[in-house]
Amino acid sequence: MASNNQEIEIKIPVDGVTFSHIKQKLQSTATFVKSSSQIDEYFTPPNRNFVEPFFTYEWLSIRKRGGKTIINYKHFYPENAELTTHCDEFETIIENPEQIEKIFSALNMKKLVVVEKEREVFIYKNEFEIALDRVKELGNFIEIEAMKNFGTVHETREKLFQFAKRLGIDTSNADKRGYPHLLMKKKGLTRCTIIP
Repeated sequence: MASNNQEIEIKIPVDGVTFSHIKQKLQSTATFVKSSSQIDEYFTPPNRNFVEPFFTYEWLSIRKRGGKTIINYKHFYPENAELTTHCDEFETIIENPEQIEKIFSALNMKKLVVVEKEREVFIYKNEFEIALDRVKELGNFIEIEAMKNFGTVHETREKLFQFAKRLGIDTSNADKRGYPHLLMKKKGLTRCTIIP
């Protein structure tokens, strides 16, 4: 969850061995918070196609989390850039998921992809939230999000990369676009051809 409606995080794909090694390390150095199954459905409005820009910079999703349904909007910066540094994030719980589905249908909202993942969350010293994600069709990822203000966006990203390296994660292939983009690319649904 974003702090003050701003999210600064990094996401790194890892193999199964690295995934298990990081999990073991976190079990002894961080606080386990929870595990959950998550389903995120991504949509685009008919009047403004979010995947029209070469690099998508807006996402609208309905998220299912442990019996709760949440509507979430993210706007990444800089816009239409291969590498984004942060995003505005706004979300709220939906009390009646069936009604929001009817609203989306009435507005002709187009469903793009569905991201399904198993997530385990750890907290390190109230500074970083670390999510270990097993994402259907995409593989294993480690996501690290800043929980406190480290200064500028650039300074905060530096802290995230430093922490990832301390955990023993190779950050050279950090994902630049996020799960919905990776899944859309795999399915041939995005204009972007640059490998993230």
